[in-house]
Amino acid sequence: MMYPIVLHHEEKWNLVHFLEERNIETREMMPLLTQPVYIDLFGNIEDQYPVARWINRNGFYIGSHPYLTDEEVDYVIEQFHAYFARK
Repeated sequence: MMYPIVLHHEEKWNLVHFLEERNIETREMMPLLTQPVYIDLFGNIEDQYPVARWINRNGFYIGSHPYLTDEEVDYVIEQFHAYFARK
Protein backbone atom coordinates (compact mmCIF):
# COMPACT_ATOMS: atom_id res chain seq x y z
CA MET A 1 0.00 0.00 0.00
CA MET A 2 1.08 3.53 -0.62
CA TYR A 3 0.00 6.96 0.51
CA PRO A 4 -0.04 9.66 -2.18
CA ILE A 5 1.40 13.14 -1.63
CA VAL A 6 0.93 15.96 -4.16
CA LEU A 7 2.91 19.23 -4.08
CA HIS A 8 4.18 21.83 -6.49
CA HIS A 9 6.83 20.26 -8.73
CA GLU A 10 9.93 21.95 -7.28
CA GLU A 11 8.73 21.24 -3.76
CA LYS A 12 8.08 17.62 -4.65
CA TRP A 13 11.71 16.86 -5.42
CA ASN A 14 13.00 18.73 -2.38
CA LEU A 15 10.71 16.72 -0.11
CA VAL A 16 11.46 13.42 -1.88
CA HIS A 17 15.21 13.95 -1.37
CA PHE A 18 14.67 15.01 2.25
CA LEU A 19 12.64 11.87 3.01
CA GLU A 20 14.97 9.51 1.14
CA GLU A 21 17.95 10.90 3.08
CA ARG A 22 16.07 9.89 6.24
CA ASN A 23 15.35 6.34 5.02
CA ILE A 24 11.72 7.01 4.15
CA GLU A 25 11.19 5.39 0.77
CA THR A 26 9.23 7.16 -1.93
CA ARG A 27 7.91 6.06 -5.31
CA GLU A 28 6.81 7.90 -8.41
CA MET A 29 3.14 7.93 -9.30
CA MET A 30 2.00 5.07 -11.54
CA PRO A 31 -1.00 6.46 -13.39
CA LEU A 32 -2.99 4.22 -15.68
CA LEU A 33 -2.68 6.72 -18.54
CA THR A 34 1.10 6.22 -18.73
CA GLN A 35 1.21 2.43 -18.45
CA PRO A 36 2.59 0.78 -21.61
CA VAL A 37 -0.41 -1.50 -22.16
CA TYR A 38 -2.79 1.46 -21.86
CA ILE A 39 -0.72 3.49 -24.32
CA ASP A 40 -0.72 0.52 -26.72
CA LEU A 41 -4.51 0.27 -26.50
CA PHE A 42 -5.48 3.95 -26.51
CA GLY A 43 -2.40 5.91 -27.55
CA ASN A 44 -0.70 8.64 -25.57
CA ILE A 45 -3.77 10.48 -24.27
CA GLU A 46 -2.29 11.95 -21.09
CA ASP A 47 -2.55 15.50 -22.48
CA GLN A 48 -6.33 15.06 -22.72
CA TYR A 49 -6.43 14.78 -18.93
CA PRO A 50 -4.56 17.82 -17.59
CA VAL A 51 -5.44 17.23 -13.94
CA ALA A 52 -4.22 13.63 -14.07
CA ARG A 53 -1.06 14.80 -15.85
CA TRP A 54 -0.48 17.49 -13.18
CA ILE A 55 -0.93 14.99 -10.35
CA ASN A 56 1.44 12.55 -12.06
CA ARG A 57 4.15 15.20 -12.40
CA ASN A 58 3.70 16.69 -8.94
CA GLY A 59 2.91 13.65 -6.84
CA PHE A 60 4.68 10.73 -5.27
CA TYR A 61 3.94 7.94 -2.83
CA ILE A 62 5.30 6.99 0.55
CA GLY A 63 4.97 3.43 1.73
CA SER A 64 2.26 2.30 4.08
CA HIS A 65 1.34 -1.13 5.36
CA PRO A 66 -0.60 -2.62 8.28
CA TYR A 67 2.57 -3.67 10.11
CA LEU A 68 4.02 -0.19 10.54
CA THR A 69 4.66 0.38 14.21
CA ASP A 70 3.49 3.47 16.03
CA GLU A 71 7.15 4.47 16.34
CA GLU A 72 7.65 4.22 12.57
CA VAL A 73 4.54 6.28 11.89
CA ASP A 74 5.67 8.86 14.45
CA TYR A 75 9.09 9.02 12.78
CA VAL A 76 7.54 9.73 9.37
CA ILE A 77 5.30 12.41 10.88
CA GLU A 78 8.29 13.99 12.65
CA GLN A 79 10.20 14.16 9.39
CA PHE A 80 7.32 15.91 7.63
CA HIS A 81 7.13 18.39 10.51
CA ALA A 82 10.90 18.93 10.32
CA TYR A 83 10.78 19.53 6.57
CA PHE A 84 7.91 22.00 6.63
CA ALA A 85 9.23 23.80 9.74
CA ARG A 86 12.18 24.91 7.58
CA LYS A 87 9.84 26.85 5.31
